Amino acid sequence: MQARRRTLLVLEDETRRVTDAARVLGEEFVALSKGDKMGVQNALERIRKAEEDVVTLRRALIRELAQVGTLLVNREDLLRTAFNVEDIAGHVNGTAFRMSQLRKSMFGSKQYRATVTDVLNLLIESITKLNECVRALSINPEQSIEIATQIQRLESEIDFKYREMIVAIVKITHGYRDLILMKDFVQAVEDASDATLMAADATTVVALGV
Repeated sequence: MQARRRTLLVLEDETRRVTDAARVLGEEFVALSKGDKMGVQNALERIRKAEEDVVTLRRALIRELAQVGTLLVNREDLLRTAFNVEDIAGHVNGTAFRMSQLRKSMFGSKQYRATVTDVLNLLIESITKLNECVRALSINPEQSIEIATQIQRLESEIDFKYREMIVAIVKITHGYRDLILMKDFVQAVEDASDATLMAADATTVVALGV
């Protein structure tokens, strides 16, 4: 029980840092919309630091699991979840970088800005839910499974928004450069959403074995 508690605490810390990074995405988009280059760079640095922290925590989890040995039957499931959470951090960092390459003028349409804000908020909510999902493992595993279901619904919403944005990009964006940059950005958001769902599925497996 002590070994499980220690590993779950490290996994919680890892997921919390990913959530911190995701929330900065919203701040970065506000800075980009205002033409605040320093604000965008500051957001990039904070997200990069969060990803480094996630890698460090994942390594700590591996050490913890190595010390426990075969005492934890589901240690492979815990490790898989940790790697999936780390994968989200990489996607969030990639999303932040692609966003930083966009120009303020590309968001001239108020409706366009609102759509991007909506899809980012959905992604942030999805990752925040994952944080709750992981925290519930040590308190109420059944609740963890329920939260994972909510993440699946959010991922479906992001899929729908992604398709809407692809159509809008083709209609509104002028020039191949801007078109490619915007397409890469929304694809990065979609990839981050998919990675979050994979982590939620892995957390469900852990919850079944707790």
